[in-house]
Amino acid sequence: MSAEKALYLIVSDKLEEDSLQLPGLPTTAEQVRQVTSDPNCNLQDLVTIIQHDPALTARLIGLANSAYLGGRSKTETLMQALTRIGLRRIRNLALALAIEQLYIAKNSIVRGYLDETWQRSRELAAASVVLVEQLMERKVGKRMHPDIALLAGLIAPIGALPILSVVDEHADSFANPTFIAPTIAHLQARIGTEVLKHWQFSTVLIPVPVLWSQGCTERLQHAEQIGYGDVVHAAALLTGHCVPTKVMTLAEYQQVGLLESDELWNWPAIQTRYQEVLAVLM
Repeated sequence: MSAEKALYLIVSDKLEEDSLQLPGLPTTAEQVRQVTSDPNCNLQDLVTIIQHDPALTARLIGLANSAYLGGRSKTETLMQALTRIGLRRIRNLALALAIEQLYIAKNSIVRGYLDETWQRSRELAAASVVLVEQLMERKVGKRMHPDIALLAGLIAPIGALPILSVVDEHADSFANPTFIAPTIAHLQARIGTEVLKHWQFSTVLIPVPVLWSQGCTERLQHAEQIGYGDVVHAAALLTGHCVPTKVMTLAEYQQVGLLESDELWNWPAIQTRYQEVLAVLM
């Protein structure tokens, strides 16, 4: 048996046996999610939790000062940052910004794949935000939120992480692009779905790991059918991270209303906004 097939079979068997090690949410992100589920939660409760995570604290202060939120005066403390972000938005944004903490590995080849995956996630997230903001501005389709679009883009390729964890653990045998790439290509969508179920994510996000690269299996007929998976798939087409399918291309997305124009991605204002959101995730 070749090492390429061995890696695929090991990961596939672990998945079938429900023994594949799935990543947990970063501790602080999980605590934030639990606390924000309490209707009596307040900003001080969140400060108490988040202040023990310097990386997430810095991220949230940076977010509060970014063009993503349009802040004019500079925030310097965590409380100021959370006040600007707002209690209703902190849950999704804290989850989104904490996910990067999962992208760690000992092996240099695996780290390279993690870097590529994180870069792809960032670009999908930023493009997804731009598309949802456009939908909101044009009042097209059902109500969607840019923060959830940001999170959707970041978790789209999450299925690669458990595969890369197996490679990192058995680097002497599997740390080779010839083995890694096809295994990710074949299994990351299915594994990504399992990761999001493991994290108990909202049902609106569960389809994203499959849809972002493969698109839907039936052509969308009207704007009300557009979901976050469709948004991330369109974002992937625009950013060159997947190829058009027989069912949904950019032309079809324009026809159903997700894209305002076939020239949308070349508009200076769109590219400026895309870069603004991308900068938040640097």
